[in-house]
Amino acid sequence: MKIDHAFRLFTLSALILLYLSLNGSLLSQISQGKDVQLASGEFTAQINGLKLWYRVSGSGPVCIHPTPGWGPSSDMYFLTLKPLEKIFTMVYLDTRGCGRSERPDSNAYAMKNFVDDLEGLRKHLGVETVWLMGHSDGGPMILNYTFEYPHRVDGLILADAPVGNTSQSNERIERMQLRKNEPWFDSAFKAFRTMPTTQKEFETMIQTILPFFFSSIENLEKNRWVFEKTTVSFAAQRGRGISDQTSADLDTFLPATKIPAFIVAGSDDFICSPAAAQRLHDEIPGSALLIINKAGHFPWLEQPEVFFGGIRAFVSSLKKGGE
Repeated sequence: MKIDHAFRLFTLSALILLYLSLNGSLLSQISQGKDVQLASGEFTAQINGLKLWYRVSGSGPVCIHPTPGWGPSSDMYFLTLKPLEKIFTMVYLDTRGCGRSERPDSNAYAMKNFVDDLEGLRKHLGVETVWLMGHSDGGPMILNYTFEYPHRVDGLILADAPVGNTSQSNERIERMQLRKNEPWFDSAFKAFRTMPTTQKEFETMIQTILPFFFSSIENLEKNRWVFEKTTVSFAAQRGRGISDQTSADLDTFLPATKIPAFIVAGSDDFICSPAAAQRLHDEIPGSALLIINKAGHFPWLEQPEVFFGGIRAFVSSLKKGGE
């Protein structure tokens, strides 16, 4: 009996040790962030008092891609960025008040709110570190997150992102004026300078100014279906206008960061011009810069092979450098 009891204790101890070993291995994978296999699909998570919607697709290191925060849903991204899902496990986030995510109070669209939401999502996903991709105003968002949590970020993709001193309204107007001979210019320019007061007016304005975002009207028409499937939130647009958009001191932070960064912009983008992208590239040591000809604010829609090829080459170079 004593021998049998001792054997059972030995067996139990061995099972406990095996469990701890396996569990420790799993925790190690989670802590590394890169080896965790997230379930694909559409999900919601309760983050900072709001129910936020996100979509997971792909395989590889986790890359969170928030919407820009001023209104569009993530449909415009997960419908068109599928080649990235062969490189990353993409997590497309409808930021607060946008798409399928819950709306907060009107004054709760501050930069800090967006940063806190990204950190809350990272924790919810159970990954220790992530890649971040920000398009347009998503660029300042992910850079502010990186400022707060640099040890949580493996790499950055900044697509047509107006950041800090790269955002100059005079330069934007000047680049818009380059299209003044286009038949759509007068109505689009007028719409760009109006202030919508209702959801319907906001939707109409977005559709009217879209030609500015493409290098040609032909390219817009080829991709108009994307924007027909993407919703915009006037509540988020209005909330951004009255919430605190104070940014971290990126002019000081960026030159000191050692996080790999890929900067890409279309040559005909009026929001983030090649000169603006170059200035951002100059501020981030070791960053890579790709200017794509015959492309506007959505270069992956107009020149997909160049856009996705550039990101693949950048990520591959990091892997080779780490060997």
